[in-house]
Amino acid sequence: MKLKKVIDATIPVDYMFRHGSLKIDCNYFIKAIDKGVVAPDNINYSTNVKGLMTSWNYFNKDDKFIETILPLFDYLDNQPEIKKYYLESAWGIKEGFTHYTRLHDHIPNYISGIIYLNSHSQVLLFPQLKEKIIPEKGDCILFSSFLKHKTLRNTTKINKYAIAFNLKEDIKKS
Repeated sequence: MKLKKVIDATIPVDYMFRHGSLKIDCNYFIKAIDKGVVAPDNINYSTNVKGLMTSWNYFNKDDKFIETILPLFDYLDNQPEIKKYYLESAWGIKEGFTHYTRLHDHIPNYISGIIYLNSHSQVLLFPQLKEKIIPEKGDCILFSSFLKHKTLRNTTKINKYAIAFNLKEDIKKS
């Protein structure tokens, strides 16, 4: 092949990133995650989470989880730039000593989020944004699913608990 032009560049793209907090019954969800990571359908160490993880849809039909994220839905529904969406998946994470999350994104989803159930020193990194989140109990982060993110290894004996979720664009209603 004879090249006529080569372009290697980055283009700006619109994205969403929100960091807030929620009222959440952390004890209820920590106990649920402890059950889910030992259930037969767990996906421990088999995803980008190199630690303990429930099944992908573990919290999808949990009424307490749905009740917890309704304020997020209310917020998103009042943002004119946000398209219609639905809850695709919601799973629990338990990262203990040496556990971490590899750099990844959540494509093909629309919006992703994480809710922290305890404060922890294991930082959530968004390298493209140069953002670092030090998890606090009740923290919630919403972000465009194409944004890459990761954590470094948990170097403490304290488990980090979180619920991650994905919202899919509802193309029938957008």
